[in-house]
Formats: sequence, structure tokens, C-alpha cells
Amino acid sequence: MACGDQSQDLNSTCSIKDPINEIEWLKEIVTNLDKRASAPAAEIIQYVYQDKCVIMINDCFNCADNLIRVYDYEQNIICEFGGFAGLNTCVDFEKEATDRQVLYENK
Repeated sequence: MACGDQSQDLNSTCSIKDPINEIEWLKEIVTNLDKRASAPAAEIIQYVYQDKCVIMINDCFNCADNLIRVYDYEQNIICEFGGFAGLNTCVDFEKEATDRQVLYENK
């Protein structure tokens, strides 16, 4: 069962118990984050946004001009924030995202 399926109701949206180990692309990102020499701080946070389970990946926490992306469980980009262009493709994210759960933190 894919977490991002719109056919699921909100109560089962984030039903994957261990996304880091159960979602292959996410597991690969964490492996790569852990391998970086003198790595900058990073975090991966799960939210419910627009009735979908989403994952925010910040691979350079507190870095200037860092691009933060929010994905669904199928690795589709839902939102982008920051970067050189100062993107904010989901202006309501901070207000509307709920059920914050830190999945990975390297600070």
C-alpha cells in the first residue's frame, strides 16, 4: 500500500511504520547523507499536507541558499523552498502541514 494514494483516508495516510527503511529511494538518500565527509547538518521530516503523507528533505540544514524539497512517497516533488531563486511553491505549507514527525536528523 503506497502512502500517497489519494484513495486512502486521512487516518491511514502515514501508515508506513518505518519510512526510512521501507521506502527504497528514501533509504538511499539517508545512506548518502550518512556517507558524506564533513557533512553539513541534515533532516528529514514527515508531515500530512493536503491530506497526503509527505516528506521534507533538508540536506543542508541552516545553509544559505539551500533548496528544501517536499516529496510524496512516490518521490514526486510537492513543494520547493529556498534556493538561489528563493522559491516557495507551497505558500500555505507552514500553516497547513500537520503531524510533524522527524524521521532523520544529523545536526
